[in-house]
Amino acid sequence: MRMAMVVGLLLLALSAHALAPRAISWADGQATYLAALADGRLRLAQVVTSATQELATLPAPGITTLAVGRWQGKPVVLGARGSRLLRLNLTSRSWVTLGTFPSPIRQLLPARDATPAALVLTGGSGAPVPRDGAVWWVHWARRFRRTRLVAVKPNFRPWQLWWTRMGTVPCFAAATYKSTTFAPFAHNCMFLFRWRHGTAEARWLGSRLNRPYVDATHAPLGAYGVWRMVSVEVTKDGGRGLSVYHAIDFGYEGEWRSEAMPGLERVAAYGDAVLAWGHDPGTGRPCAWWVLTAETGYRLQPCPKAPPAPEAATRVTGTRMIGWWDGHWHLSPLCSE
Repeated sequence: MRMAMVVGLLLLALSAHALAPRAISWADGQATYLAALADGRLRLAQVVTSATQELATLPAPGITTLAVGRWQGKPVVLGARGSRLLRLNLTSRSWVTLGTFPSPIRQLLPARDATPAALVLTGGSGAPVPRDGAVWWVHWARRFRRTRLVAVKPNFRPWQLWWTRMGTVPCFAAATYKSTTFAPFAHNCMFLFRWRHGTAEARWLGSRLNRPYVDATHAPLGAYGVWRMVSVEVTKDGGRGLSVYHAIDFGYEGEWRSEAMPGLERVAAYGDAVLAWGHDPGTGRPCAWWVLTAETGYRLQPCPKAPPAPEAATRVTGTRMIGWWDGHWHLSPLCSE
């Protein structure tokens, strides 16, 4: 089913949660490494064939989220503790403060190239929408420098960020909370900003869509690596379903949408893999679906093992999903036919 439309995005404010990863993976040469937060500690491991090998357990008190950035040409683990941006020093097994912000860090979005830089989302009270949300462009090559992005205005109230593209144009998307021309009441929107050399320019400030949105993510999903937005939406019967869109010159074009999926709650991207996640209505156990391309658009493949929350998992390679929960690493086929 195709829907051609210029759309805005409505996210249900109290139902969604910004994805703040607690498990990450990265490649260094031929090796794949893992890190996860658990009980105030950082668990480090390496992927060895079809298993994981524990490397170290380091203190990580107060760390709330992880990211992989670049430092002197090498991958480096970044963390957030309150309003402090931290870098992990593996030699001393300690966290080094790179710099601080006026309010707590909610999300880290490392630069997509090899530069030691990132988008940092900050904000204090309010869940998931902070009352003082702000987006910063941060560098830490020789000294810590932060610049607030003026294109993301204070009244936008940003609460989640993603890298994305509109065709070949590098962009970042921001979930925001405000009124718009066509929806003159405070609600969550999806805004797009063109990204050029550390500066942001508003590309599209969307309004509403025909189905209310609960959660969303962006990823190079499907053929030719075209960036898509995948979203959890409220259906007419009060359930929740998925939709897939790709960006056009102004707004998005809908490609596919599902009917209501019992238990569906959220959606998250791990590289070019997108997982829908929720709880089984009968058992209450976590469940997940892999969003795959199909001749008629997309299909949903159930996963044999679902993490307790999307933040606990990360996709490594091929069809394997890995994450840390229940006190140990899980590495299993991403989905089963």
